[in-house]
Amino acid sequence: MIRSSKTWQAAAIAAAAGLVLSACGTTDTDGGGGGDASGEDCNFKIGAMGALSGANASIVIPSVDGAELALDQWDNDECDVTLERFDTEGDPAKATPVATQIAGDETFIGVIGGAFSGETRATKTIYQDGGVPMISQSATATDLTQDEPVEVFHRLVPYDDYQGAAIAKYLTDEAGAKKVFVVDNSEAYGEPLADRVEETLGDAMVQRDKTQVGQTDFAPTISKMESAEPDAIFYGGYIAEAAPLLKQIRDAGIDVPFVGGDGLYGADFGNAVGPAGEGAIVMCPCAPIEEDSTFAADFEDKFGNAPGAYAAEGFDAMNVFLAALDDGARTREEVLDFVNSYEGDGLSKQIAFDENGDVPKENVSYWAYKNTDGKLTPEVEVKPEG
Repeated sequence: MIRSSKTWQAAAIAAAAGLVLSACGTTDTDGGGGGDASGEDCNFKIGAMGALSGANASIVIPSVDGAELALDQWDNDECDVTLERFDTEGDPAKATPVATQIAGDETFIGVIGGAFSGETRATKTIYQDGGVPMISQSATATDLTQDEPVEVFHRLVPYDDYQGAAIAKYLTDEAGAKKVFVVDNSEAYGEPLADRVEETLGDAMVQRDKTQVGQTDFAPTISKMESAEPDAIFYGGYIAEAAPLLKQIRDAGIDVPFVGGDGLYGADFGNAVGPAGEGAIVMCPCAPIEEDSTFAADFEDKFGNAPGAYAAEGFDAMNVFLAALDDGARTREEVLDFVNSYEGDGLSKQIAFDENGDVPKENVSYWAYKNTDGKLTPEVEVKPEG
């Protein structure tokens, strides 16, 4: 039976007392054989893999906290489930051994993540080989499902072909741009997103440039912007590089709208960019969370701050896994079958997965968030066309 994910939002129970938090992902286990294939026992772990430290951690930590909150509120006295956090720093090389560890330990019946596209691309075949169901809260690269899909991978956010179209629509329809300068970070997420923005903009793009992950001096790119005289700028990448880039853009006297993708949607964005980021726009498939909602209050009570990037998606991902256990799933195969056919009301959206594990087209939507006084606040909803 398919159940709504809202069913599992009850009071915290004793199962949460076993919660294991591990920055490096190493914890004491029973040696990898604790999941009883007979289905009689219900003692399992769910992994959460992503950048839990570093400049981009604010994009990931709220979603894992959201998953922890969902587990705390789960009402089930038959199962003992723990959440284990694995800090990959978003690095595919660091994510690979984490995936191998999770796949090799049968007590893990699912993983929330990867959070970033690059680490997801590097690990999805490992999880596929191990039969470990994946639900990503924030990995958006199109190729993850459209080029080389694997059965175990699912995500609660639409892929970047949609995001690129939504960003281009915002630039032309909302910002009124006719000469957009497009720049990306030459990485698995930023580059294809910028490709899609360029494709959708067509003649409205005046110039394209590339930067590198870890770059701090953007003088060559700034020089090209000065020559191109754009009326808007799009950047595909993450906060770590966007902050110095935007500061240098403003220092050069270039005062046109700056728009970024969901890789910039983190609580640290406002602090990272400082006054230079005032008015910057960040596009995200994450719906705004009402400040007076029960979820926001519960989240703040537990973690001491308002829910940030993808907190709702992390909450929903955990609830889908917990719903599988409530439904009687006791093996990875049974959990995967349940997730594949899942339909229910989530906190972030109506949840379902198409044949590739993607959000169905009718559930795709984006929100433009404006950086105002250091805080990202929702400005307008944008529905991509095509």
